[in-house]
Amino acid sequence: MRVAHHGGNLAAIRRTQTVAPQQLLDFSANINPLGLAPELRQLLTAGLDELTRYPDTTYLALRQQLSQHFQVPVDWVFVGNGAVQLLFDVAATLAVKNVLLLAPAFAEYERAFTRINAKITYFDLAPAQQFQIDVPALIATLQQHPEIEAVCLGNPNNPTGQVLAREQMQQLQSYCQQQHIWLLLDETFMDFLPNEAAISLVPSLQTDDQVVIVRSATKFFAIPGLRLGYAIVPHVQLGQRLLAFSEPWALNSLAAIAGQHIYQLTDYIQATEQWFAQEQPWLQQQLAQIPQLTVFPSQVNYILLRAAPTDLAERLLQFGIVIRTCADYRQLDAHYYRVAVKDRAADQRLLVALKQVLSQ
Repeated sequence: MRVAHHGGNLAAIRRTQTVAPQQLLDFSANINPLGLAPELRQLLTAGLDELTRYPDTTYLALRQQLSQHFQVPVDWVFVGNGAVQLLFDVAATLAVKNVLLLAPAFAEYERAFTRINAKITYFDLAPAQQFQIDVPALIATLQQHPEIEAVCLGNPNNPTGQVLAREQMQQLQSYCQQQHIWLLLDETFMDFLPNEAAISLVPSLQTDDQVVIVRSATKFFAIPGLRLGYAIVPHVQLGQRLLAFSEPWALNSLAAIAGQHIYQLTDYIQATEQWFAQEQPWLQQQLAQIPQLTVFPSQVNYILLRAAPTDLAERLLQFGIVIRTCADYRQLDAHYYRVAVKDRAADQRLLVALKQVLSQ
C-alpha cells in the first residue's frame, strides 16, 4: 500500500529543522487563512460542558441542519470524523472488487480501496492537457473495463485544482447508473467555488442514484482539528448498509456543535468569498510571471506548480515557508509542488522567497 503524505504536518518539520515554530508559514495545507470564525469560537467555548456527556449516536440535530442546507432528505445525510473516515467507510461498505481512480488524485482514495483488496485501474491525467479530466475518454476506459464496479474521484480534484462542470459530471453519472457502477464523488473543496450551486452534483440527485458525495468543513471553515465530514447517500439500500457498518460516536460533541452552525456564519462566509475572489487569481497570475515555474490553472484555493529544482521545498524552509511536495502523487514526480492560497502578506512573502530561490 502506498504511503500517504499530507500537508500541514508541521510537527514533523519542527522535529528536523531549527526554524522556530512561530516562524513557519504553512502553504502545504489548504486551510482558509481567515482562521476560526469568532462566532464559532464562542459556540465551541460555550459547548465545553457537552464533553461530560456522550453525543447523540444519531447526530440528528446536526444531520437536520445539513439536510436543510443541502436540501436533501435527512436520511441521506451521514456524518463522520472528517471526509477521510467517510471515504474509508463507504469503500468498505461498497466492498467492490474493481475500482477506477484518477491519477494524480488524493492518496486516501487509493488507500481506502487497497484496504479492501480492490483491484485499481488508473485513469491518467496529462500535464500537456493541464490535467483536465476528459469525461468521454474516462467513459471509454470504463467501457474497456466492464469489470469496474466503482469510480472514485474528486471535484475539484486534488492536487490539480481542476473542476468538472455539472453537465460533465452528470454525463459520467448517467453512464455509471446505466452500467450499475457506483460513483464516489469527493466535493471537499466545493465550498470555495463561487458558482458552487451550479457545479455540485448534490442538487441533481434522485432517490436510489448509485452516487455517494463526500463533503468536509475542514478547509473552508478552518477547523482541521475538529474533524468534521459529511456524506450524501441517496441510495436507500446502501444508506442502510452504511448505517449498520458505521461505528457509534463518529463525531465528538464539539464537532457536532460546529456542524450545526457553520452554514449560518454568513459574515464569515461572505468574507471568505471576498478574500478568495481577490487573492486566488492574483496569486495565480503572480506565480505565472515567474519564468522558472510552470503554473497549472486552478479554480480552488491551491495551485499546482512545476519547477526544475527537486529540492525547492527544502530551500524554501530556509525562509520559514512550507510547501507541499508532490512526488508521492501517482503521475507526478519530485519537480511538482502544491501551494495554498493565503492572505496577501503571506502570498507576497512566498513570491519573494520563490524568486530568490529560483534565481540562484
